[in-house]
Amino acid sequence: MQSVQEKYGSEALHVEPHGIDPISPNERHGKPRSLFTLWFSANLEFATLTLGLLAVGVFGLSFWQATTATVIGIVVGALLMGVLSTFGFKWGVPQLIQSRAAFGFFGNFFPGILNFVSGIGWYTVNTVLGVYALQYLLPIGFLPDLIIMIALQAMISIYGHNLIHSVENWSAAFLAVVFVIVTIYAFPHINFNVPENMKTVGIFGGTFASFILSVGVALSYMMGWMTYTSDYSRYLPENTSKGRAFGYVVLGNIIPCIWLELLGIGLSTFRTTIATPTDLIAGILPKPIAVIVMLAIILGTITANVLNIYSGSMSLLSIDVKPVRTIAPKRWIAALLVGILGGILSYIGFKTNYYSNYSNFLLVLGYWISPFIAVVLCDYVFIRHSRSDISMFYEGSGRFKAGFWAFLIGFIVSIPFFNQTMYVGFIAKAHPAIGDLSYYVSFAVAFVLYFFFNGVQRSKATSD
Repeated sequence: MQSVQEKYGSEALHVEPHGIDPISPNERHGKPRSLFTLWFSANLEFATLTLGLLAVGVFGLSFWQATTATVIGIVVGALLMGVLSTFGFKWGVPQLIQSRAAFGFFGNFFPGILNFVSGIGWYTVNTVLGVYALQYLLPIGFLPDLIIMIALQAMISIYGHNLIHSVENWSAAFLAVVFVIVTIYAFPHINFNVPENMKTVGIFGGTFASFILSVGVALSYMMGWMTYTSDYSRYLPENTSKGRAFGYVVLGNIIPCIWLELLGIGLSTFRTTIATPTDLIAGILPKPIAVIVMLAIILGTITANVLNIYSGSMSLLSIDVKPVRTIAPKRWIAALLVGILGGILSYIGFKTNYYSNYSNFLLVLGYWISPFIAVVLCDYVFIRHSRSDISMFYEGSGRFKAGFWAFLIGFIVSIPFFNQTMYVGFIAKAHPAIGDLSYYVSFAVAFVLYFFFNGVQRSKATSD
């Protein structure tokens, strides 16, 4: 008799029975092209578009400076995501379980907690935008519309992996057509020659500082996905082409992100009064088309947030201790918990001051993800690349391994370079013109230290 897990297969309307356990070979299915539609749809959302506003509207760059900074951040992030996606079908386990091999069973709890919080944070950011769009169509109040958005998103996430891929696949064409229409209407209004706002740039320490901050914000958006990537490729057959999977993930992120973030930059060059984020586009569209676009914003919110809820629940389950198992004994319960907590935060934290809160959230997000990704990449490239034994992810030794210490030291060393409105480190304060270099410092330090720590361990093991 087949088990429940074996019956799941590719069925979209069955609740996924798997949590953080590995996907066996007889349950593997799908083609790498599904990774393109998944990431393409997830990024064709209004949060991606509003991100473009920050480089001009918040950091004061010119159109072309903002464009260059944004493209750099997107491309670097997409390439890293492409690499990370290949880990999923190699081992068949979620991203936050793979990192146990480097961090140790208990050491991995820290990034697990942080990624759980990040998932809720992204869910919050996107949900608020969806609620603004829903209010345009259904003006019954912020809270009632918020409850509707929570219900729609939670339902898909509870069903899990297969329904998520199905929704992303069917949404891609509709979202693409709608944003093509928005682009056509916006293009004649864009001021490609908008200059730097020297007053605003001066607040951040000069042109270079604003440029670095803009690169960092675009990269942070991509970093928000990096800790999820294997969650959506782990059902693919183990013999899936790494090159094809890499290419589909890179294109699925680069195309929509560059498109919508540059559109956001363009919109910010002529929209001066923005009471709510949806004002960016509502004023340039005829009423019938505006209604369709608001529907697309709602759908885009859902396509992004089902990933945040699903992977947020995986992160919660990776903190494998009795209190967590009691609160969330199954994946779908963990997903429901993420949806509820994110909904509460949406009402409290992002109903007002959206753009300020959004930019701060993006910068803070990258502070921990950068050293985390450095350790994971170093671990894969130099240590685990040829290993296929997944017991290293489930051994439960309880140890704090070298990756945890490299991550922690990399993060601490980068603190003096923090440069955002909530906190400015002493190096950034003394040299404001450098912007925020913390991502790059923490990545380099964590990568080098982890490589060194493992070299020491190997030398010691050889001598013993």
